Amino acid sequence: MIKELLKKLGYTDEDVTKIEKGLSDEKIFLTKEENIEERYSKLKTQKEDLEKQIQTLTETNTNIQTEYDNYKKGSITQEEYETKVKEIQEEADSKVKQNNFDSKLAVKLMSKEVNAKDAVDIKANLDMSKISLDGENFIGLDEQIKDLKERKDYLFNKEETVITGTGESGRQKADGDKPDFSQMSYDDIAKYLEENPDAEIE
Repeated sequence: MIKELLKKLGYTDEDVTKIEKGLSDEKIFLTKEENIEERYSKLKTQKEDLEKQIQTLTETNTNIQTEYDNYKKGSITQEEYETKVKEIQEEADSKVKQNNFDSKLAVKLMSKEVNAKDAVDIKANLDMSKISLDGENFIGLDEQIKDLKERKDYLFNKEETVITGTGESGRQKADGDKPDFSQMSYDDIAKYLEENPDAEIE
């Protein structure tokens, strides 16, 4: 889409290639690549959560096997073995539950809704004892995030405000709300298309 627009505006193939590379280098993504950083962060967090679950399962099986060997050797009674297995399983379940909580919280904090610069920094400023997870929803989080944004807004990414107008202070307009692409820099064009992926190019 951006390539066709730039060619219509008179840019050479060489210029178009440079612009596309510049957009990529500056991490400006359009249409199908929209929100790619957020999606990558979510997948990365989910991958880490899965790895922790596998590690917990491996450790649990090893510990249970160790206690079973002790039981077979007569070091512990059957009752002691069953008690230890129950304790090991409860500890494993607790770890999996905590990992699931941490994973979903990290995804939530890095989402566009919260827009945290760093999930770890935000979490350090939250009272975790007042936050719980109900299915996919966090209880007690929104209130703390709102308060934190008022007190420590530097922990969050700023939402960019697009000023519409004329001259250097705003975007050039042609008819009504439709931009005059011929009066815009390629940065402004890219930004407009990023914010309006369904925009038609005439």
